[in-house]
Amino acid sequence: MAFSAAASTGSGSGPALAEINITPLVDVMLVLLVIFMVTAPMLSRPLQLSLPQSSDQVSPLKPRQLDLAVAADGSLRLDDRPIAAAELQRQLEEAASADPDTLLRIRAAGDADYQQLVAALALARNSGLMQIGLAR
Repeated sequence: MAFSAAASTGSGSGPALAEINITPLVDVMLVLLVIFMVTAPMLSRPLQLSLPQSSDQVSPLKPRQLDLAVAADGSLRLDDRPIAAAELQRQLEEAASADPDTLLRIRAAGDADYQQLVAALALARNSGLMQIGLAR
């Protein structure tokens, strides 16, 4: 597509011819056409999902929670009751076997011995509890 325009220049040399080169425009349009042809089939592909089945049972909102306190003198308290290390091991094993999602929060006094805290963590881990947290 070309057009000519009669425009006078200052020198009076005659009409100037102007052409619009549409070759780059056609090149860009063909590239866009190829891109759309390649990406269009990808947009309509179905997504394969395996969704879990719903159940009619109501799941408990909060798992069972135990609080273990390590005092500065090394004594242990489970849910605000004094407890010996051997008894603590047994109680934690029972809790882990009854409900695997039982949460144990260990709270140590600010001046408690770290060795006592590590021993309490080891007892909790050896009892089979998987959810163990430290609290302030």
